[in-house]
Amino acid sequence: MKVVGKFLSSPDKCGYLPDRQWRLEYEYVSELTPVEYMDKVRAGWRKYGHALFRPVCGSCVECKAIRIVVDKFTPSRSQKRSFKTNQDIEIRIGDAALNRETLDLYVKHHEHHADAVGWPKPDIRNSLSHLNSLSDNPFPIEEWCHYLDDQLIGIAYVDPLPDGFSAVYSFYSPELPKRSLGTWMILSIVERARQLGLPYVYLGYFVKDCRSMKYKAKFLPHEIRGVDGVWREVTSLEGDED
Repeated sequence: MKVVGKFLSSPDKCGYLPDRQWRLEYEYVSELTPVEYMDKVRAGWRKYGHALFRPVCGSCVECKAIRIVVDKFTPSRSQKRSFKTNQDIEIRIGDAALNRETLDLYVKHHEHHADAVGWPKPDIRNSLSHLNSLSDNPFPIEEWCHYLDDQLIGIAYVDPLPDGFSAVYSFYSPELPKRSLGTWMILSIVERARQLGLPYVYLGYFVKDCRSMKYKAKFLPHEIRGVDGVWREVTSLEGDED
């Protein structure tokens, strides 16, 4: 790993819990191997493109790394329905490539979430910048394109690691709500890890009181990384519903 720059961001309004402030530690790398990144993920780091980051928010420690334990994972009834319903979807895995079809789907997804859960309205410049940061990586990232009758309906960006997959980002058509595409895309990653005998699927950070992250807790059992660096198994959550 070659680190070309490090810095701490200034305290700013938290993107997960608006009543709090967050601060992020960054490391920009020019070179990084999957093995090196696996070690960083296990230590609670994430990345977009060449930027590695982790929260260093002082008294708030609500951002906790979460991973699915593949050989223990038991789908809920609704997850089983989603998996069965979407068996007609074709997944094409390849290198990330920015194109108009990808951009159109990204904008459509974000426009829907802006209305549904209060995300910022997308604009072309920021959308292109975000997509480019997903595609530009120190080692090849996988782009999982989901097709229904040859129509692109979802994309998941996935980092392949020696001990599993790291789900980086995904977006999908809001016009197929009964298919639960967000759930399906994670299930498809878990199934691929199972087929390859890989132990984990990393889902990034989990923040209990963040509405847009609640879906992560529904993949049980999972493990949460504590502030002491120990990953602990969670088999159920208070108020969890199938």
